[in-house]
Amino acid sequence: MTQLHIGADAVDIMVADVARYGALGVETGSLLLTPPGEPTVTVVALAGVAGIERHPGLLIFSAAALNPLFSYAEDTGLQLRAQVHSHMHDAFLSHTDKTGNIRMPGFIASVIPDFGTPSADPTVWGWWAFDGDDWTPIDAAVVTTQTTKVITFDADGVR
Repeated sequence: MTQLHIGADAVDIMVADVARYGALGVETGSLLLTPPGEPTVTVVALAGVAGIERHPGLLIFSAAALNPLFSYAEDTGLQLRAQVHSHMHDAFLSHTDKTGNIRMPGFIASVIPDFGTPSADPTVWGWWAFDGDDWTPIDAAVVTTQTTKVITFDADGVR
């Protein structure tokens, strides 16, 4: 599987978002968008509020929250390439993560552990790719100096 390339600016924004919600004792997450077939993340889509459920051990993106993001991706010629979300303690894929995530070959899932004090080092996050049957561990994203667009998505749209 190809490693993602993600800007340090995007990593900092995702980690700050995780810490913000981690201080409230709940998980949060984002989706990473790339040009089709490319490893470079050009857009980080942070989860908003409408149609997003956050709990200490569970994060749910409703279809109503995801639909505007899929439309945005289609309109901008991008693809949803990876989902990053936080866990209270360890970086692992729970049963819910394995079954409730986008299960498309090549789709990547990442878990940022210790949501109260998350690390900005993606090598301590967990990384997996769906191979068509199961989630296989992969190498962490490569951090670059590129500038990344950041948006927020939820059932109220993309902004």
